[in-house]
Amino acid sequence: MLWFFHQGEGPALTEHKFCPQCGAALEWHVVAGEPRNHWRCTGCGQLDYDYPMVVVTAFVAHEDRLLWVQRGIEPQRGAWAIPGGFMERGETLAEAAARELHEESGVLLPPEQLQLYMTGTITFINQVYVAFRARVDTDFYLPGPESMDCGFFSRAECPWDKLAYPQVNDSIEQAYADLASGRFDVWQAEMTEGRYDFWSVSQGKD
Repeated sequence: MLWFFHQGEGPALTEHKFCPQCGAALEWHVVAGEPRNHWRCTGCGQLDYDYPMVVVTAFVAHEDRLLWVQRGIEPQRGAWAIPGGFMERGETLAEAAARELHEESGVLLPPEQLQLYMTGTITFINQVYVAFRARVDTDFYLPGPESMDCGFFSRAECPWDKLAYPQVNDSIEQAYADLASGRFDVWQAEMTEGRYDFWSVSQGKD
């Protein structure tokens, strides 16, 4: 959560203070005496919500290798990650994943070629995670302005000690296992502080 309760008061304003519409001060929106987890402008009355950010990634395989990018910006500059980033206004999930893939690795795939692969929530950083998968016929890549390098790595070649987000290594291991077996379930993950749950929600065949 991005808020907490003061004794005898509503939640504390930890981030949002002023209305993005008119600039007036924000207050917690109270409905029927109950403070809700969003704000209300004291000037124009506009409601302001702190929605979770949506992160999209693309697991792209060539033969038995997955595509990785070496991050060229903070956080985790120099570490390796699956191509991905934040969804932007006006995009579908697949469009966002295809855009991030192209921006970071130079690999251009139409959104309709991406198949849903993993979904999840990361509550302690207020994010929703959606991953897609695809296969490509060549190992072409071209690092974008936010990447230092790219590469297709097998499980043995993967730089496990240099990954940007080792907390999700179970997902990476599962991707390599699915790639080896040729069977791809759709996976669900839930991450809270100190806990990571990961399970299959459906089954499919590549």
